[in-house]
Amino acid sequence: MGIKFDGKDIKDGSRTIANFRDGKNLRDGSSSGGKVLGNVRDGKNVRDGSSSGGRVMCNISDGKNVRDGSSSGGRVLIKIKDAARAIGSSSQGASTALVWWYLAR
Repeated sequence: MGIKFDGKDIKDGSRTIANFRDGKNLRDGSSSGGKVLGNVRDGKNVRDGSSSGGRVMCNISDGKNVRDGSSSGGRVLIKIKDAARAIGSSSQGASTALVWWYLAR
């Protein structure tokens, strides 16, 4: 069926597999107390865990592409519009890159 991201919940069918309710942290499951998978505190870098100092997994520095690592010259992994399509979202920001990286890659 594929996953769907509505800006707050990530669902696979009717089951909530993760949530992004606070706008910063991607959490496992439907609870706001679930394990933090990753975060987008600075709005362009997808980081591992809940820390703003966590390892950068990918970035959207140019606003068009999801790139590997923290460099704006890093290898393009996917266009942000294609990542949005893959997760069933119309959003094309850092949250889209975060959800794509952890759940649809």
